[in-house]
Amino acid sequence: MSGLRERLGRLRGSGAAQAALPSVPAADDEWVQLGAHIETSPAGSFVMRRRLYGTDSVHGKYRLRELADYAQQLVCFHDQGAAVRHDALLFFDTETTGLGVGAGNVPFMVGIGYYTGELFTVEQLLIRNPAEEQAMLVYLQELLDRFTHIVSYNGRTFDWPILKNRYVLNRLTLDDSNLMQLDLLYPSRSLWRNTLPSCRLSKVEESRLGFERVDDVPGSMAPTLYFQYLAEKNPSVLQGVFVHNEHDIVTLAALAIHFSKLLSGEIEPAVSSTNAEPEAGVVENNAHYADIELEELFRTGLWLDKMNHSERAETFFQDLFSRLMNDPKPANSTEHESAILQLAAFYKKKGQYSRAVDLWKRWIQIKNASLAMQLEPYLELAMYYEHRERNLAQAIFYAEEAWAKLWRRRSLHRGDRKQHEVEEALEKRINRLKNKVRKTENMVPREGSHSKTKTRKVKPIYASEGLI
Repeated sequence: MSGLRERLGRLRGSGAAQAALPSVPAADDEWVQLGAHIETSPAGSFVMRRRLYGTDSVHGKYRLRELADYAQQLVCFHDQGAAVRHDALLFFDTETTGLGVGAGNVPFMVGIGYYTGELFTVEQLLIRNPAEEQAMLVYLQELLDRFTHIVSYNGRTFDWPILKNRYVLNRLTLDDSNLMQLDLLYPSRSLWRNTLPSCRLSKVEESRLGFERVDDVPGSMAPTLYFQYLAEKNPSVLQGVFVHNEHDIVTLAALAIHFSKLLSGEIEPAVSSTNAEPEAGVVENNAHYADIELEELFRTGLWLDKMNHSERAETFFQDLFSRLMNDPKPANSTEHESAILQLAAFYKKKGQYSRAVDLWKRWIQIKNASLAMQLEPYLELAMYYEHRERNLAQAIFYAEEAWAKLWRRRSLHRGDRKQHEVEEALEKRINRLKNKVRKTENMVPREGSHSKTKTRKVKPIYASEGLI
């Protein structure tokens, strides 16, 4: 019994000694070094970091306040046609503990950005442990009523579904039926998927928005750093994650300005002739597409046409057409020839055959001495002159030109089944055209004859059902 009393006494003594230690600093003080604080509400507490961008704030080559003038252009992203106001856009990005969209993936940091007048505010909500998640979700839930659009980068299929799952697991209701998703990843891919090594947000902002991050912590490192914080309880571990997430949010606003200006016609394919001086610290936007790659010119025009801005799209196609037709010695012949065929196919689809014909002839002029396997321009011209111009002589000329190229390459593709199929198809086309010429000659009425002959209308044969 005495031994038990001694042990209890020792335990009481250690407890008393522990109570005598100096009190630990308040949790709020730990986050001041990161510019954050503890946000407390009846639902609980979480870490909040708030950054304010003034009216003169610049991100890359855009002033953030410019979105107030151009946000309405984003209306074409949705069929509803509802008005778009810059202060009704919520810019949204998360940092999560994993890459999946299942229940085990937790968004430990939610970054949001929004306008109040011309001021741009970035708020970053961080949970120090799972118990704080509900308080963070309630705060965000109360904020959503102010907004009509969620602006994100791959948020429609990743970040937002994960967040909605967390509301369900916390037995909270998230009504997003009136919120429209404006995911800027898709227009970015439409414009730059073939011209940039990657469509990651950091790569897009560096190459197209003029903003380069210094010592950036990649998003893939965020889960590792968060788990390190949970183990060490040292907030400074997360400093790089806060900065990375903040850059993502501000870049979303700058990217929204870029697409808005592109839709408004503010950004043109060539340098504007105006003598107006650009604002200090901001690159002149009209010069953005002055030396752009041919592929991007075409993709930009294609995207504008898809967004029902056909007149603005035509300015890009016109600039591309001029470059393709007038450049005597293209620096990148492969890119040049590919752009010719792409633009010709677009003009054919739109029914602008004269331009398509010019481009096909331009391709033939460039590739005249080569043995390129590409026969599309010859076949398209043969079909055009046969079915639209009713000029059988020209149709036969281009069909025989294609045949001549095939014949010269025959030794290089001996025994190639596809080669034989193309040869047979070309032979049939040439024979059919020559038969039409003979029939036309036989149907010419004799001099003085009053008989009328009716020519049978031939159904056009298109590339999809023709040779190749």
